[in-house]
Amino acid sequence: MLKRFAFFLSLIFIFPLTAYGADNSAQSAIVIDSDTGIILYEKNAYEERSIASTTKIMTALLAVESGKLNESVKITDEMLRTEGSSLGLRAGDSLSLSDLVTGMMLTSGNDSANSVAYFLSGGLEEFAALMNKRASEIGMNSTYFVTPSGLDEGGHHSTAYDMALLTAEAVKNETFCSIVSKKSADIMIGKNKVTVYNHNKLLARDKNFFGVKTGYTKKAGRCLVSAKKYNGNILICVTLNAPDDWNDHINLMKSCEQKYNEYEIADTMDINVVGGNENTVKASYGKKYYILSDLRLEIYHSPFLYAPVMQGDTVGYVCVYLNEKMIERLPIEADEDVKYYAEQERSTIAEIHG
Repeated sequence: MLKRFAFFLSLIFIFPLTAYGADNSAQSAIVIDSDTGIILYEKNAYEERSIASTTKIMTALLAVESGKLNESVKITDEMLRTEGSSLGLRAGDSLSLSDLVTGMMLTSGNDSANSVAYFLSGGLEEFAALMNKRASEIGMNSTYFVTPSGLDEGGHHSTAYDMALLTAEAVKNETFCSIVSKKSADIMIGKNKVTVYNHNKLLARDKNFFGVKTGYTKKAGRCLVSAKKYNGNILICVTLNAPDDWNDHINLMKSCEQKYNEYEIADTMDINVVGGNENTVKASYGKKYYILSDLRLEIYHSPFLYAPVMQGDTVGYVCVYLNEKMIERLPIEADEDVKYYAEQERSTIAEIHG
């Protein structure tokens, strides 16, 4: 039977987690911790604004969640009735939904976004309804989607905060992350291989950035949503109407990374051993985390072990909780060998008799 021990590791912060200010070019901006939703920085984050092609994050999420990525999409004239950036699709072309989404997210093709919408729901209005339904499920309470591409029509808008919520949901999906992290990709349009290139310059500036989407319209200005890995965490940054968005994201991410606290959990214990040449065995666990809030540990191991016990054997485990969500199950491992008592006795007799 396993024994259970539980305790909290509390961290005291000497500064507020949320920072306010105008030290970037954005009209609206936010940085959040993706896993916990903790806001690390905000500036006019709840103001409703045009969001340009960052809209396509929702379009892509619905596509990867549809289960139809391997299906073929036949391009029609009505799919191409749009303006702005384009993948260069023509009526009669055919490509997989996966390649269509890849082309949409890397080149920001509005023709691609329309094609996704028609394929999945039969029309733009019907697809907008799907977008708004999913937004409601995510908690995007200040968002109204009209177009799959982000063109400014009919009051299409969101907020920096809502777009951060959307992105935090999207990056939970491995397929989504695989697409938006590509610097380039080869897609098949009919029998022709086409290489598409990602507009997101952050991917080349820092290997820890892995997405997500650029955007621009005259009304919205430059919009950018990024995701960055930092010591086991994911940070989401959104800027709306930011003329210097690339540098804004680099600087905001670096600033917010400093809010994470380095904390190491480690312990050594003696566990009783039955039938061994030693009565106890030393065991230990250890791991370093970069966290924003309290850790809670639950430690489990048997009250005793039967010999033999070998160094490296798992003799228990530690459940690590962050904000009441288990983030890892660490093994407790034996630090030494404990032999059978009889085996030790035989070894001693053999030494005596040479």
